[in-house]
Amino acid sequence: MASLRLIFTLSISEPVNSKRPKKKGRALFCRPDLRSPFFASEPDITKPINMEFDDRGRLWVTQSSEYPVAAGQGDGKDRIMILEDKNGDGKADTFTHFEDNLNIPIGIMPVADGAIAYSLPNLYYFKDDNDDGRADSKKVLLGPFGHKDTHGMVNNLMRGYDGWLHVCHGFSNTSHVAGTDGDTIKMTSGNTFRVKLDGSRVEQTTFGRVNPFGYAYDEKGFLYSVDCHTKPITQLIFGGDYPHFGKKAPAGLGFAPVMMDYDLGSTALAGLVYYTGTQFPEQYRNRFYTGDVVTCRIDRNTITFKGSTPVSKKEDPLLVSKDPWFRPVDVKLGPDGALYIADFYNRIIGHYEVALNHPGRDRLSGRIWKITYKGDLPHENMAVTDWSKATLDQLIEGLKHPQLNTRLKVADRIVDTFGQKAIRNLKASIPGNENAASRVHAMWALHRLGALDYSILSDALTHHYSTVKLHAFRILLEGNGLNERFQVSTLNALRNEDPNVRRVAAEILGKFRNQENFSPLMDLYAKADPGDTHLKYTTLLAIRNNLKDNHVVWRIPGMKWTDQQAELLAKAMLDVPSSAEAAFVLDYTLTHELNSADLVKNLEYIGRYVTPYQLEKAIDLIKLKFADNPETQLSLYKTIKAGVKQSGMEPGEKMVVWGTDLASRFLGGISESSHNNPNGKSGAPENSAKAPEVISEQRVAAAEIAGKFRLKALEPQLQKSLKAKWLDYPVRAAAANALMNIDPKANVNVLAEVFTNPTELPVLREKLAASIGQVPSASNYEMLKKQLASGAQNLQVAIAAVLASTSQGIDYLLNAFKDEEVSPAIGNEIAVKERFEMNANANQRHKMEKYLAAGADEREERQKLINNRIANFKPTTSLTDAGKSVFVQNCSGCHQILGQGGLVGPQLDGIGNWGHKALTQKILDSNRNITEAFRTYNITLKNDQTLTGLYRRTEGETMVFADMTGKEFVVAKNEIKEYRASKYTLMPDQFKSIIPEKDFYELMDYLLSVK
Repeated sequence: MASLRLIFTLSISEPVNSKRPKKKGRALFCRPDLRSPFFASEPDITKPINMEFDDRGRLWVTQSSEYPVAAGQGDGKDRIMILEDKNGDGKADTFTHFEDNLNIPIGIMPVADGAIAYSLPNLYYFKDDNDDGRADSKKVLLGPFGHKDTHGMVNNLMRGYDGWLHVCHGFSNTSHVAGTDGDTIKMTSGNTFRVKLDGSRVEQTTFGRVNPFGYAYDEKGFLYSVDCHTKPITQLIFGGDYPHFGKKAPAGLGFAPVMMDYDLGSTALAGLVYYTGTQFPEQYRNRFYTGDVVTCRIDRNTITFKGSTPVSKKEDPLLVSKDPWFRPVDVKLGPDGALYIADFYNRIIGHYEVALNHPGRDRLSGRIWKITYKGDLPHENMAVTDWSKATLDQLIEGLKHPQLNTRLKVADRIVDTFGQKAIRNLKASIPGNENAASRVHAMWALHRLGALDYSILSDALTHHYSTVKLHAFRILLEGNGLNERFQVSTLNALRNEDPNVRRVAAEILGKFRNQENFSPLMDLYAKADPGDTHLKYTTLLAIRNNLKDNHVVWRIPGMKWTDQQAELLAKAMLDVPSSAEAAFVLDYTLTHELNSADLVKNLEYIGRYVTPYQLEKAIDLIKLKFADNPETQLSLYKTIKAGVKQSGMEPGEKMVVWGTDLASRFLGGISESSHNNPNGKSGAPENSAKAPEVISEQRVAAAEIAGKFRLKALEPQLQKSLKAKWLDYPVRAAAANALMNIDPKANVNVLAEVFTNPTELPVLREKLAASIGQVPSASNYEMLKKQLASGAQNLQVAIAAVLASTSQGIDYLLNAFKDEEVSPAIGNEIAVKERFEMNANANQRHKMEKYLAAGADEREERQKLINNRIANFKPTTSLTDAGKSVFVQNCSGCHQILGQGGLVGPQLDGIGNWGHKALTQKILDSNRNITEAFRTYNITLKNDQTLTGLYRRTEGETMVFADMTGKEFVVAKNEIKEYRASKYTLMPDQFKSIIPEKDFYELMDYLLSVK
């Protein structure tokens, strides 16, 4: 029916440069069944970020005009305000300044005697001693938190059924925080955690995601969160691992499952509501609502369940704004059942869209919209109650309120204000109570007060209401242990008809570890519906958690396991760093036929954690089992080598002998005839049908082995390979690197012979220049200098970067400028400029300044180009595939749009909302504003080889980086002499030169269409 369609359009007719809201009281929606007047706007408020209602019906709002530039390390001028609608007309009429000296406050949670809020760099507990709505004191509850990136900080505080404060930890920042019990957690970028209100303990609840910015509970006690760059809404699994940029999926469990198999077409989602009110009719209820600050809309998603797994369905948005300044940064369900939207109202919303201090960032405007239903469908308007004035009996009756977030507030008031005095009344409310919600909240309140009787909990574990039963098991999960009866109840619950109960029972067995837990958990995993991914993952997570207990693990070898059970154990063990468990995985691997993917995972784990004796045993078996298949041996060798490298240990003698044999096989017998006939002899078995790229990869691997072990005997073959023009250039480059590892002084002339040949591939010469730089000498620098004059642009940059890597080399570079062998403008190239700044002395800096000053001002020329491109761009009315092709060729290796492309850099869903001016500047001047998480590192190895890459992750004693193409490379920590954060991004700075103007405009048309 058209009358039930849930799309609404904000009809704002003001120009986008408006700084004032429309006339107050005027609705924004064109449909008759919803109303959306301002609840508040400037000048009464400024820039809202997070909101939360208290149990009096007042709306607390954090506001920041400082954002995105923090006010140093101390107090700022941002504030928290309390908004009230005292006359009931639907608009705030009282604005109380709770605290006015804050520094980018984001998360806010009112409590009975004040509020808890984040202000850079801590979570603070603000006390209002005289109840006048103003903070009288503050103390640090938890912190300090990392804040180098101010758009990814602590946000969206929420009190759970458990009474803890649940918190989102944002993008890019790293934090080490501890409760007063001294137990520390470390979080890097997107994570979630919870903290007790007295600060006594903090616990990390999930690991991963990019920038979580919103929470919501459902009636079953599951907690949901919204995120920007992973799947938009996630039902969180306590202890679950989730994706993040560059994060490698756990080898055994993989990433925690998703509830959405689609994206919402944006990378800036904020605020989450699961609607449980009655003011909106049934068609709006039990749905998720999220804000999207890039596409200027409120999205709506419904869920169904497959077992315990939520399955989301994308619905039409609740509203779409025509005003590009509309920025819904938070969404909250009010005690009256209305939806409240915090609107940051700003022309600029991207943190790194323009400079952080850009004058175009609005500092004054801000609105809060109130959306209510006014149609004819059945609904019930909700009266707002001031629960702070309620008696204890009224509060306990309030636990029957239809709206979940109100019941949670009421329960908090009972515990925080009445405390022990509430115990008798709470207990009396439970017997015969057929209101499941009321019974659930009463049990949680008693648990929080340490007064939940054994009998009450026991009855609840077998209650006829599944919701009561489910929460009873959740309360068991919060305890410090299981007595014998509750252990039996939990084991029985693994067979309960409700998959949600089975899932929470598995969580309990994952927390309270015992060797007797394995068999029932494995049985649950085997019988679980494959489509119930959340139950399957939670069960496997419980098995893994039991494997982390040394008191449990030592019993495993003496227990009998079926093949299916042993397979499951081996899978879960891959995520537990343990030599004992690596021995089990080794034994399993040696005695079972595995598919290639599982074999690779197992061997990498084995290489990292088994003892040297056990590793030798594995090598012997592999060599015996694959004696006639050196290709498989080489693949397995590389896998085990990766594990050994992560362990930080040096390869043992047997590993060296094995590698030497493989390197000799794949480098021996290389000839032009075998290269042109890849199905014939090539240092590998005869008649092995292999694609040329596979042969090339194998030869590269063999050369890397030769270089790693400095195999002098292979030096002649490596020299021959380097000089062989008919070989693929990656093989020749790998041979060059190996030669420089074996004997750099003896082999540098071999490299020079190839490098100085102008007929060689430029890309090979670039790599050889870097290798030659490992042997600093006057003759080598002179040779490099001479090649500057005849080289192409990229080769010139590569040579100049090598020369700029030492003070001696810089003299040769400056002489090249003097002799006019190359333009001084090359000194502005990022790779050159950065090395020069690191290594030049004062005199060399002075000379460089003179050379650059004598030439064209690069910044001025670049800005002229940007201005011209902006002025000359004429958007097309009909899109073609041309712009998409330009994107695929130049950008998709690192950036993803609608799930297609790489994830080295940020996703670009919704990028069209930036507008053509901001996009032009970003493409043509990529280093003007850099997202901290995408800053590159310059790495110098102990052999003086230099590398540049984007840091992705640490794996044991190795660090993983990504190069400019998005390809990952691994560096052992003990091989690094130095690595420094770059001032520059990995994004190419040559788009101004390499993308023709016509292609640039087609690219702009394509990007602007992505909204």
